[in-house]
Amino acid sequence: MEKIILLIPGIPIVIAFLLIFVKKKEFIPKISLILSSMIALLGLYGAYYVISNDTQITGFGGLLIYNQLSAVLVPYVAILGLVIRKYATKYMWDEAGYKRFFILLNFIFASIYLLVMSNNLIVLALAWQLMSIGLYLLVSFNVGSKTAVKNARWTMYIHKGADLVFLLAVILTYKTFQSLDLATLSEKWLLMSKTSVDEPIIFVIGLLFLIAAMMKSAIVPFHIWLPYTSEAPTPVSGLMHAGVVNVGGILLNKLAYLLMLTPGVLNIAFGIGLFTAIFASALMLVVSDIKRSLGYSTVGQMGYMIMEIGLGAFSLAVYHLIVHGIFKATLFLESGALIKYARHDPNIPERLSYKVFWEDKTGNRSNRLFYLIAFFTILPVLAFIGVKMVLSEEFFEFNAAIVILAFAWLTGTQLFLSFFKVSKSDSIQVILALVSTFVLILFTYEFIGLTLEHFLYGDDALLFYKAATLNVTMASSMVMLAVIMTIGWLFMYKQHFVEIPNADIKPSKMKWLFYKLLAKEGFYFEIFKRSKKGKL
Repeated sequence: MEKIILLIPGIPIVIAFLLIFVKKKEFIPKISLILSSMIALLGLYGAYYVISNDTQITGFGGLLIYNQLSAVLVPYVAILGLVIRKYATKYMWDEAGYKRFFILLNFIFASIYLLVMSNNLIVLALAWQLMSIGLYLLVSFNVGSKTAVKNARWTMYIHKGADLVFLLAVILTYKTFQSLDLATLSEKWLLMSKTSVDEPIIFVIGLLFLIAAMMKSAIVPFHIWLPYTSEAPTPVSGLMHAGVVNVGGILLNKLAYLLMLTPGVLNIAFGIGLFTAIFASALMLVVSDIKRSLGYSTVGQMGYMIMEIGLGAFSLAVYHLIVHGIFKATLFLESGALIKYARHDPNIPERLSYKVFWEDKTGNRSNRLFYLIAFFTILPVLAFIGVKMVLSEEFFEFNAAIVILAFAWLTGTQLFLSFFKVSKSDSIQVILALVSTFVLILFTYEFIGLTLEHFLYGDDALLFYKAATLNVTMASSMVMLAVIMTIGWLFMYKQHFVEIPNADIKPSKMKWLFYKLLAKEGFYFEIFKRSKKGKL
């Protein structure tokens, strides 16, 4: 009976086929929603079966599997799909190609389910390719727009490059390990990890898979496709930023035992992920286009995800992609409704978040607010470190704990920067809300992350951490964290609590050169244009 769950990747294809023959427009979303609800129910039933029986469901000659990773990701993708389809029912009603949109939407969801549930590298490669095609067709949905088609073409170039690198990695994997079955390969890789492995070909395979994941997850220097796809319909943007861009993290989780044999690849992933997180977050604050700003926000979050994988925290990356996906899908889907509402009301809609955070109250700015926020933000970090050191002597043995702390602090700082751009008052509500957010991020990442880690990998999770260890001592970790926090708080202080200099004072040249670098998005497109004209 449980084998029916393995039909999940085929259901969206059936939906797309049925929609071809539907004549009445109002039936298109109804059929899509009803049958998609079946996928969500099957996904939840599959998750219940896997958790309660502590087993996996395999079928079709071992080509598909519903395991612990599928039990987490399939219900998430299915529920996300339901929300996006429901939203698109009204949002896309007046658009040309209404039926075509729902057919393409089901096509790309089929490829995502196939990717998540694949247990064979050939099936995985097929899903990897089909997703690129589906994404291109959805991003270029508005075929009348030259810029939409042009940006879709850019997206296709990078994604097809990822497909080529992925296929090369699959060929080398089969040639080296004589198998394409992921379950068999994982067992072989786990066995190999118990002895010293020093084969360059394994490093090359791991690096190729990492590059393929980086290209589809918009990691620097392959990030340029994501911020420029904003002309796609809003439901497509929600799907891209909450689902498609996460496939790099999903792929690396499916190959976690291979990466355990390549500590060098994990260290590279950590370095590139860290750079992407910082660089993209800086671009997000500087670029003038609001849609590109949201795009760079997602790029930064993907950097965090790859950084977590680089530290061996594979399960934490899964938790991250789900939480970020829910947040970003909500953000994009709400934006359409907000714009529609704003067209009828020239004022900013007075929602709860506006009243709490943005509404200006009487009173002047003072340094007191800065010191309060600094104190109440650093205090949870110190408390967290103290508790962990008392409960566990191995707190600094692995580097994932540092990532949890840094991520929570940086996320809180980003919120501060966003809110204080529009707030001039000493509001205790702002302090309490932001500190609560900080503490929530910190402790959910720690405790929910550990629960998910135990469910997905059990005791093997410790092997990932050991393979990814960068030999960072407790002292150097604390110094690094302190430096990051100090620089961040100084930046905030200068940004929001120091008077603007007089016009006679000349601005720093270095400061404006740095700003120009960020505002021009690292000069990526200028470099490309010059190289195309042969001027480099």
